[in-house]
Amino acid sequence: MTGQAAESSRPQPDNREYIWLVALYEFEARAEELLERLKAIGVDTSEATTVRVEIDDNLRGARYVAMNESALSPVTRSAVTGALLGGSVALLIGLVVYALGLFMLPIFAGLFNHALFSVIIGALVGALIGSSLSSAKLRKSPQSKLPKMPQPTSEGYLVAVKMPPPLAERAEEIARGLGAKEILL
Repeated sequence: MTGQAAESSRPQPDNREYIWLVALYEFEARAEELLERLKAIGVDTSEATTVRVEIDDNLRGARYVAMNESALSPVTRSAVTGALLGGSVALLIGLVVYALGLFMLPIFAGLFNHALFSVIIGALVGALIGSSLSSAKLRKSPQSKLPKMPQPTSEGYLVAVKMPPPLAERAEEIARGLGAKEILL
């Protein structure tokens, strides 16, 4: 009995769940008004944080990285693809021709040597065709510059407020109503 009484008299840790509302405003007055309105609906704003955010153009540009850039040029990729396809097709044709006895090289004796010869010749022809088609395509349609993507402005005042989950939806409505640029819950 004394063990249970000692456990119940200890203060219980605060295990309540909280949600953070983070909103970005252009003007500090809007951020302060958000805190006032949240306080009015019962949110404890004593631990709220407001921070001035200012990102220069170099940092903003660093967020956007061009995707799908290969280490190989399009001509090289086409040559490799052509070599693989050409070698595969030539291997099949070479095996069929050798099996039927239609074409035999006196220099190369045996199935393996004929297959190897077929693969090498097919890969060379495929690489030439692939690189030629790719270079003709590049010459025909020069790459135009992509239109510049509009970058979101990330300057302003960032407000972070901890609140219980039942008030989160109402807090988000208030934040949107005050014109927040971005809101995270």
